[in-house]
Amino acid sequence: MNKLYVVLFLVGISSISQAQDFSYKVERDIATPKLRTVKFSDIGTEQPKVYKVEEAAPKPWTTTDQLKKTLDANRERRFKQSLHKYQETPKDIKPAVDASFVGLTAVPGIPNDNNMAISNDGKIISVVNSSFSVLEEDGTYVKYYSLSSITGGQLPNLNRTYDPKVTYDPVADKFILVYLQGSTSADTRIIVGFSETNDPQGDWHFYAVDGNPFTGATWSDYPIIGMSKDDLFITVNILRDGESWQEGFTQSVIWQIDKASGYDGKDTIYEDLWYDLKYQDKSLWSICAVQGGSEFTSPNMHFLSVRPGAASNDSVFLHEITDTRLSGNAEYNLRVLTANKLYGVPPSAFQPDLENLLATNDTRVLSAISEDGYIQYVQSTRVPSSGMPGVFHGFLNIETGEIDANYITSDTMEYAYPSIAFAGNKAFPHASVITFSHSSELDFPGTSAILHNRVVGDYPIFSPVVTVKQGELSINRLTDSLERWGDYTGVQPKYNEEGVVWMSGSYGRPFAQGSTRGRNGVQVGKVKVNNMLTVLVDENSVIVLPNPASEKAIVQFESDKDQVLTFNIYSMDGKLVQELLKTNVLRGTNEISFPTVEMMQGMYFVQVVNDKDDKIAEVKFVVL
Repeated sequence: MNKLYVVLFLVGISSISQAQDFSYKVERDIATPKLRTVKFSDIGTEQPKVYKVEEAAPKPWTTTDQLKKTLDANRERRFKQSLHKYQETPKDIKPAVDASFVGLTAVPGIPNDNNMAISNDGKIISVVNSSFSVLEEDGTYVKYYSLSSITGGQLPNLNRTYDPKVTYDPVADKFILVYLQGSTSADTRIIVGFSETNDPQGDWHFYAVDGNPFTGATWSDYPIIGMSKDDLFITVNILRDGESWQEGFTQSVIWQIDKASGYDGKDTIYEDLWYDLKYQDKSLWSICAVQGGSEFTSPNMHFLSVRPGAASNDSVFLHEITDTRLSGNAEYNLRVLTANKLYGVPPSAFQPDLENLLATNDTRVLSAISEDGYIQYVQSTRVPSSGMPGVFHGFLNIETGEIDANYITSDTMEYAYPSIAFAGNKAFPHASVITFSHSSELDFPGTSAILHNRVVGDYPIFSPVVTVKQGELSINRLTDSLERWGDYTGVQPKYNEEGVVWMSGSYGRPFAQGSTRGRNGVQVGKVKVNNMLTVLVDENSVIVLPNPASEKAIVQFESDKDQVLTFNIYSMDGKLVQELLKTNVLRGTNEISFPTVEMMQGMYFVQVVNDKDDKIAEVKFVVL
């Protein structure tokens, strides 16, 4: 890196409006020449590989071992029936699993770095460790490539490839692939591939961003990617050679790249590097890009980080890059926020194999989305009430900085490695689907999903957990007693199908047919949110205003035709509270009102039924 950079040091007046004592540097217009344009169609058919144990990716965390041992020692094995600790909700908001199939036929490396992307045309890319598979939407296996061969053998010395991330850009109708090469300063590169079309087997343009842009023996680890309308953002952690994650950590950086230049396959692309991101003169760790929900943000981009090695903490750092790379005007802002619940490093997870626990890593932010002025984000965490590993879900008001957080947990099921995707619409902009890995003393490792929704100012709703893939065996690949479960999962909305979300995760499966020893499998799944809180059937849109209500509520809805509808109020346990009315409604916008002043405080839902007794809508509301 040359010495031409900008240094800013800011002192804020409020921890809500702006962080105190933060500083940063940026170097603009770093040039990266194109390595090669590769025609995937010219790459010969490759047989899926069987990876050896010694090909495991670097551990993302090592010096929390003592903390993990303490947490694990404080836990006892308990054989009980699973009981999910969520507020009771109508059963029909449970997302439907519409598809579930194997995403990789090879024996993947260690751990499972699951990620996936799907185009509007239904072309799926499933990546894990050093593998890249192309599938059809119906699960048909198309082709397999290793990351080392994916560039047609033209990128030199791709002998240590790992941590792949892939994403689909609905704005450009193209794919982006990011993965790492090398885990020492001797060879550390961030390989970035841009597809030229929406066909993952078409031409790709590849570039290699410097993994050690600073002087010294450092390398890049653990990429997270996100997109605005104009730019690709890649965050990585810079580590020193030969040291553990915590001891060797130097800083986290953000690369900002103009997407169009990569899609066009220009001979040189240019990046802005945001680095030395510090709060109170201490580097901030593990920065997660916040992906736009129904559409990408422009021109700014948000990011989140926490204190990933903390046993218990509530600090949340909200980063922002304010403009596009091409503008030359982008600046960096930081706000320090406080969640209303505590997160912390989770203990290792149980599985039926009593001799082998599953690694859950730290409590960094793993995935985040933004919609309608709010950010939703997820972390692995220790659940304080039970001491078990679970999912931390944060709901962040960007304007005020307030964070309403909740735990996704159960009595016996262990949860880790969550990812989140937008699953709503204009009427319900806060609906999301969260996927995560599950396991227990009675359940082999598998992949799950859950629906979240809420009306702002109301209580959150979590559906029952659905199983996308149930495991078949415990995972037992390593020689020690702590198995690498996975470092992340993948999830993405199908942008041209409202309420449809695709995901990839891991599960325990036999090494071979009849084998009693388990390994990591890769599963791709599809869930459809077909419930009255998000996607409303028959094109009827229903909402209750105000919500919460105290004296009177209005049911406002759009009808796609003239029809007879019946409106009733039910309690959350499904008991009929009040028959409102049966009436003729006209095509277009309609409203009915009803008093709530004599209703008991609590949660209810309005159910709408047509003249054929088909339930066409159901929406929750609160009476104060």
